[in-house]
Amino acid sequence: MNYKELYSRVLFRLNSPDEGRALLAAKFAVNDALKVIARVQDFDELKVLDTTNAETVVDQKEYSLTDDLGLTRPKDIYTIRLINGSSSRKLGYKPPREWDEVVPYPEGLGSSTPTVYTRRGGKIELYPIPSDVYPLYVFYSQWPAELVDDNDEPEFEDLDDVIIALGMDIATASLEGYSSDWTTRAVEYLSGSVKEDRSRPDREWVARPFNPSGVGWMGEYWKDPFVKRVR
Repeated sequence: MNYKELYSRVLFRLNSPDEGRALLAAKFAVNDALKVIARVQDFDELKVLDTTNAETVVDQKEYSLTDDLGLTRPKDIYTIRLINGSSSRKLGYKPPREWDEVVPYPEGLGSSTPTVYTRRGGKIELYPIPSDVYPLYVFYSQWPAELVDDNDEPEFEDLDDVIIALGMDIATASLEGYSSDWTTRAVEYLSGSVKEDRSRPDREWVARPFNPSGVGWMGEYWKDPFVKRVR
């Protein structure tokens, strides 16, 4: 369904004598519902592999997800791959708290090929600081695009019923002046869709033993402060 069909169905279910206000409430509610659904789960429709926009800059450690890496409405980062021929690698993730403890002043440790990253809000930081220009392949999830024109269609597939039901609840609350926990409500509406999304015939989940050593390291690992031991 396009935007007009979605907000028209929400509007049809509203009981309001003020048609103009109800129309605005229905339009706003559809977009609000899309964002709430995205908070519940990252559906495949909003997962993107960007291989063309992102690259490192020599001696630059911080990168804005949008301005520097060119990501569109970034939500969660799944993986970052640094492309350097046969030495290409998946960058390991370190939480900011550990990062600040281990490398409080990365500039003092020189520059090289990055091996790890951390995220602080809308920016990532690379370590070591890049010594060259390297393409970055970023696999990430997006926030849904706002629907503006009547013919705009949401990225979600087969969730029209959920969008309409949640949109009606949000629009009703807006008209009547109350609020609710829309994320919990979305989880209830999505229960069947989420189960379907997690039961894929092309996926076979294989249990693996716990691996305390984490990701293997390449290159001069003895110079890396994040490496405690090598397996």
